[in-house]
Amino acid sequence: MTHHNAFAVTLTTADEAAYVPFTVGNSYRLLSDAVGGMIECVHLKNGIDMWVNEEGKMIDLPYNPTATGFYWTTYGLMSDVIMGDVILTGSNVDDGETVGLNEGQIAWLNQMLSCFADAPVLTA
Repeated sequence: MTHHNAFAVTLTTADEAAYVPFTVGNSYRLLSDAVGGMIECVHLKNGIDMWVNEEGKMIDLPYNPTATGFYWTTYGLMSDVIMGDVILTGSNVDDGETVGLNEGQIAWLNQMLSCFADAPVLTA
């Protein structure tokens, strides 16, 4: 298995969005650190996985309006809310491995961010 560098995107409750490098095949710690605890994967459109804190609601993490917007885009308006910081990655459907976001996925994320009111700007 080849381990190479890839990028993910973080969306925080402080309205910040940023690219984050991580190593494919060794990403669990980064995902866990980004959400502040145990991770849960939420599949979004376009082969994007949103990693959330599994206990975000139970431990009363702050509401994340931008992450919730991405969730609603996939599952419908008012279907659920996302609490706490999240990290977005790609997904390799063949083997389930977490991979970096491709150019098309990043373009979609930027397009969606431009549609959300008060959404953060994705920075390098």
